[in-house]
Amino acid sequence: MSPPRPRSARPSPAERATAPHAPPLALVTGAAGHVGRALQTHLQQRGCGVIGVDRPGTGPADADDDASVPGRWIATDLSDPRSETDLRTALTEVPRLDLVVAAAGVTALGDLATTDDATFRRVMDVNYHGALRTARATLPALRAAHGLLVVVSSVAGLVPVAGRPAYVGAKYALTGVFLALADELRTDGVAVTVVHPTFLATPVTEVGATAPRTTTGGALDADDVARAIVRLAARHRAGRRVPPRMLLGRTGHLADVAARLSPSLARRLAARRLRDDGAIRTSGTTARP
Repeated sequence: MSPPRPRSARPSPAERATAPHAPPLALVTGAAGHVGRALQTHLQQRGCGVIGVDRPGTGPADADDDASVPGRWIATDLSDPRSETDLRTALTEVPRLDLVVAAAGVTALGDLATTDDATFRRVMDVNYHGALRTARATLPALRAAHGLLVVVSSVAGLVPVAGRPAYVGAKYALTGVFLALADELRTDGVAVTVVHPTFLATPVTEVGATAPRTTTGGALDADDVARAIVRLAARHRAGRRVPPRMLLGRTGHLADVAARLSPSLARRLAARRLRDDGAIRTSGTTARP
């Protein structure tokens, strides 16, 4: 039996308060999307340096499609297994990261009959494997900073919402693996929080056929999500414990309680609410939780 791995002591609040105040540095995936852009804005307003990550062609005007802007933008497609090497190479000169936010994601609308294998693979590659590739590539820098890894999941990672099987499967897998990894990475001094926003009133990249978007319950916008994550990061940087899960929005809290008390009832209520609001149709769904 191999000896137990030594625990990496996390700095106490007092140690953090007396440590040299280097500006914090964050990395945000899905940086060209609405949540990613809002995160960059709010983090920069608080004096945090930000490295954005998104597909080639989606970055700042001065970012070459085949290159990265040093210290500011990494152009790579996280659905591609080679993206992990791209990230590691681009971060060679980045010794520490205080915050990593895995916010890259796509959705897919439709029932099982209309959701083909390619769609399932694409959604899993971006939402699930992309987050894992991000975590592995940034782990050395997160360990060095005793940093915080935030993974953006969804209320669909709590309650299986009808009409988007690929998306629900990816978000359930994402939630499960990173809650498990929260315990593993805690021994390295790295905190992990899985964030579950409710319906987002902002566009998101869709795989397959698209339709007019609707929402049910109170919807959040990108700034709501960004502000919550920035507050979480500030709490962690101050040396306070952060939760392994964070629910955003009234619908998310209700869904979590219902799923704990009666999973079957939670599924029925979610399906009924979406159907009544017109978000479930024969051809698919039009809202992204």
